[in-house]
Amino acid sequence: MRSANKKIATAATVTALASLAVISARQLGAIDHLPELPGDVFQSNKLTTSEDSKVLGLPDGPLGIGSYALTLLLVSRGSSLARYKVGFDLLYAVSRSGGTYLKQKELCGWCLIALGASAVSTAALWGAHD
Repeated sequence: MRSANKKIATAATVTALASLAVISARQLGAIDHLPELPGDVFQSNKLTTSEDSKVLGLPDGPLGIGSYALTLLLVSRGSSLARYKVGFDLLYAVSRSGGTYLKQKELCGWCLIALGASAVSTAALWGAHD
């Protein structure tokens, strides 16, 4: 893994973690309201506290933090598994955000940050040639 690609993937993963920390704070009641992007399609407060935001009964934000923390560990150690983990992160983020949009025609702006960061990490590591 090239150093520049590793740095990009690290920064993108930290960005996803920061977004998930904000989502988790809302899901766990530490904050009452998320700042929202303009437009009726953006409904982060509603979506992050809905039943659809749970996986096996648990809020998806804290679960995402655990998952992306593992990604950060793999990337920072230069593991060959990091490429696959960022790909998994991207697929999961697309399925969660895309599924929500298809079902409710609404988006979570904070979730889209994590999705975009996952795309950047994936592009950085899958575009890398050792």
